[in-house]
Amino acid sequence: MNLGYSKALFLSIVLALSFSLPVLAEAPPQRPPLAELWVQTSAEYRALCYQTYTAATEQFEHWAPLLEKREDGKAYLPGSSKPVAIVLDLDETVIDNSGFQAFTVRTGSRFNPKIWDAWVEFQGINEGAGGTVPGAVEFLNYVQEMGVTPVYISNRDAGYEAATIKVLERADIDTTDIEDRVLLREKGEAADEQARRAMKLWGIDEKSSLGHATLEGEGQKEGRRLMTRQQYDVLAYFGDVYGDFEPFLKKADQTQRRYFEQRKDSVDEHQAKWGKTWFILPNPMYGTWSIGEAIPKTEVKSSLNDYGFEIYLRGRRLLD
Repeated sequence: MNLGYSKALFLSIVLALSFSLPVLAEAPPQRPPLAELWVQTSAEYRALCYQTYTAATEQFEHWAPLLEKREDGKAYLPGSSKPVAIVLDLDETVIDNSGFQAFTVRTGSRFNPKIWDAWVEFQGINEGAGGTVPGAVEFLNYVQEMGVTPVYISNRDAGYEAATIKVLERADIDTTDIEDRVLLREKGEAADEQARRAMKLWGIDEKSSLGHATLEGEGQKEGRRLMTRQQYDVLAYFGDVYGDFEPFLKKADQTQRRYFEQRKDSVDEHQAKWGKTWFILPNPMYGTWSIGEAIPKTEVKSSLNDYGFEIYLRGRRLLD
């Protein structure tokens, strides 16, 4: 067999194999971290934050004539012995933690409580990491000038008050008596005891539906809200997740509505409060609404509704 014939035979075999082997499709590109990019880079995120705090400012402008600023410098409702307050969450409501979320994206890591605690410490010592949500500082300065007292109820762990307060101080937020106005989350049984003390003050039966919601409801903040309402007339609430407003408790299995559907129903029931006494900030990065909490990991696709568009395309033979 001559050399030229061998080369030709070899090439023909290679070409035949190349046409008979299946073509491997290129793996689809991984979706970019749209939520984190939107919060850190988009004009739209900032606009929504400003919109929320502007709406709140306008609401307080309507309330201002009804408030009495007394000798102690605090605002009161007529005839009340309790000062007026607002209750705010901290993370993604007043303090911007998108840097922590960016870290998880850049390093491919997941949420870790120890790393989160290190982030809180880092914010306390690093001015560049302790930013605030657009519009929050201006609004807080406005209402505090009126004599309204901001109370911060956060699920940062108790013990990190100093680092948290440092961020607020650097933002030029009034921190007078701040130690009594930052209510962080106790752990384990201490958190339950805190909630039980609050329920006792209000005469709430621990075995009632409200008692269950206070102890087990979303965000586990209701006990601290009850304690705050013992001291203040609370006019408004601010947060970035539903648990900042309502101790929502998932209903028993007999309901046909899934967890995320129940949450949506509950929000609809409180429709009249949004933009009047409840003010929510945008946070698409994390929350109880997310996968693994309100949405089981096995039900992501079934939780998305294309309203029958796939069936329509298949019917028109536009989709294989």
